[in-house]
Amino acid sequence: MAAFKLSSFIGEISKQSSELIPQSAAQEALNVKLSSGDLVPYRAPVVVDNVERTGTIKTLHALKNPDTSALVWLSWTTDVDIATASDSSDNEQRFYFTGDGVPKVSNYALSTSGSEPYPASSGYYELGLDIPTTIATATATSFSVVSSTHYERDSGNTATFYGGTHNLRTGNVVTIREFESSDEAKAFNATNVEVTVLNATDFQFYSPGDAVSKTANTTGRADMAGNTQLRTYVYTWITPWGEESIPSPASNEVYIKEGQTVTLTNLPTAKPSGDNFVRGIKLYRSVSSPSVSDYFLLDILWFPTSTVSFSRASNVATVILAHPHNMAAGDRFKIKSSTIDSGGFNVTDGIVVSVVDSYSFTYSDSGSDVSTTGDTDGVLCHDVAESISDSARYWGDSNYNFTDDFAVSGLTIILNSLFYDKPKSTMKGIHSMNNNMLVGFFDNQVCFSFPNKPHAWPEKYRLTVDDNIVAIKVIGSFVVVLTEDYPHRISGKNPASMSSSRIDAKFPCLSKDSVIVVGGGVVWASHLGLISYNPSAGVSLISSQIHDWDTWGDYLDPSTLIGHYYDGKYFGSHESGSFIFEPGETPNFVTVNYKFTAAYTDSKTNVLYYVDNESTDILQWDDKTQILAPMEWKSKTLVTQDYSNMGAARVVADYTVTDAETLINTNYNNSVAVSNAAVWSASQQLGTINGPTDYTVNSVRQENSGTLNAYPVNGDGQTKNLVEVTGTLPITFKFFADKSLIFQGTVSSSDIFRLPSGYRSDTFEVAVSGSARVRAIHIGETPIGLKSI
Repeated sequence: MAAFKLSSFIGEISKQSSELIPQSAAQEALNVKLSSGDLVPYRAPVVVDNVERTGTIKTLHALKNPDTSALVWLSWTTDVDIATASDSSDNEQRFYFTGDGVPKVSNYALSTSGSEPYPASSGYYELGLDIPTTIATATATSFSVVSSTHYERDSGNTATFYGGTHNLRTGNVVTIREFESSDEAKAFNATNVEVTVLNATDFQFYSPGDAVSKTANTTGRADMAGNTQLRTYVYTWITPWGEESIPSPASNEVYIKEGQTVTLTNLPTAKPSGDNFVRGIKLYRSVSSPSVSDYFLLDILWFPTSTVSFSRASNVATVILAHPHNMAAGDRFKIKSSTIDSGGFNVTDGIVVSVVDSYSFTYSDSGSDVSTTGDTDGVLCHDVAESISDSARYWGDSNYNFTDDFAVSGLTIILNSLFYDKPKSTMKGIHSMNNNMLVGFFDNQVCFSFPNKPHAWPEKYRLTVDDNIVAIKVIGSFVVVLTEDYPHRISGKNPASMSSSRIDAKFPCLSKDSVIVVGGGVVWASHLGLISYNPSAGVSLISSQIHDWDTWGDYLDPSTLIGHYYDGKYFGSHESGSFIFEPGETPNFVTVNYKFTAAYTDSKTNVLYYVDNESTDILQWDDKTQILAPMEWKSKTLVTQDYSNMGAARVVADYTVTDAETLINTNYNNSVAVSNAAVWSASQQLGTINGPTDYTVNSVRQENSGTLNAYPVNGDGQTKNLVEVTGTLPITFKFFADKSLIFQGTVSSSDIFRLPSGYRSDTFEVAVSGSARVRAIHIGETPIGLKSI
């Protein structure tokens, strides 16, 4: 006696005849989870927000409000790639993106400034810094030989030279000469000795000999020692994020001895034009010696910045600035032009007491308490003296000249930004990879940033592949490069040592948006189906058990496929529908009727959000607080050895509505009218035929519910339909013989029910649909026959 039990359900298999697919496989599977082996409906998507942007949304991304942790949505109507690098705090949330014009960098504060839609139109900086073009002018000050007035030596072999104004600094090297009046005086002559400055006229140096009291002598001379050397200067742009540009052209040459003073003019007085975060320059001096010839950092010169507000409490003032102050506790500064409290917040030689954040700090300031008061007239200037013990020099206070009298012994930082090129303006596909590098591409070239320098993309580190690149993805230390022809693999841990090789499997990538990382492999859409490449396993056609090239092409146009990874599965949406594919030994392929143009998964909560192609609403996928959406599943063609009449069936399912499900349904129905009204107000072509109609659920009249016979018009996917809560979740059962429907009915329990008689066949199919979990389907010739399965 023929009988069948269908359980351990799996998804669609389209490449094979419906008679030849596995027993539990489906010809059609719609909106159903199969991971448990049961048919579990997905829950209805729920609108959680709106991107507030017109047009088709191609990219969706979320940042988190640092105060509330609420998601704040960014969206683009272009295909944007977003990468992060470990160079900012969690609160700052700095990110890098391509696909919206030139490569850019932004953070939470920038991108969410003003009103939605985000990112704000000006909420970014261009990635990378331009090369400075202005050339500094260097002018050496001649050193005047200093004549002595007295000499002295203590018992510790420290000599003191008394004379006229010398303009020396501690650490300078001099020659002492022409003490000729006596043998005692001659002993003070010295070559290439380092001085310690006592004051403007006196200095000390090492001189071995007997102690000599202070003795008048006017014959001695002090002069700069050492060889004459050539010196030039360069500068770079810098940002508060530590970004630095390629250096400027070198200044004019000056020939001096170490210790001579050089004045630098024609330095920049403001940031360069364009969308950049430049707030100052780094100034470098050339240093030549037998062991090194390079540029060494003299000082960081931050541009003056205007104030935003001041406050004072218990003689401690707090200033908030329009730009980052780049200061630390103990730094010296000047504030001028403040108009609050009759200029009471102005200070010269102020010292930072504490740093509140990058835009504010405190300092000691006597006066009465003042609550936070706005003041945009104040100006902060930074001290650029060599040390805190020197007299302050406030750059940009009266001019932007710089006096270089710094000791060479204090110069330790070498210029290292010679190859900090900006990324190509057409670069796209930016991703993070190992060693805190970023990678991107344009045309047929792959580009890499310096490790820990996301703004620096050396041209010399670009790699070229044979064909135009469609997309790239990163897996560990590998970059998988997908082209219009063969894929390539690039590996390495440093941009200077990357190696590239072609993967000899001709699987062109047909859609950049289709490319995702699944299970340690990169998956993309090609002519034959979904291709996967794993560095350890190689290339495989992972959809081969589901589709062949012809059924794949009939099912969708792969060039329109948008892919998203979620819950171990490939979520795909295309111009004619959507699907969920779970690869593995027993792959599952399910069709869904919710299309999306962009999607985002919150990694902390593992919640999937998406934007559909008919609105700019953001929807949450499979929210447990929502009703079960309708699912459908149709079996393979079941073949019996003999002709028979299948006369009995049973659908084992969870028909009972729980209290939680009842509450969900009730809350859902309460939201229908409001939700549909909002949709109709935005889209006048939607709505009911002949205007809104009323509907009754559980004897409760739902006015203006906006339905026709309780179903949407023309398959409208935006409006909601009321759900009738009856105490059960019915299943619609369909039975086919010889490919023709011979029975359809509603099943509300797991009891056996009769099927039609009066026919005989050897090919049968069953289908179920509804919003209950289905655990098994039984069919047989008689009710007694069902007991055998």
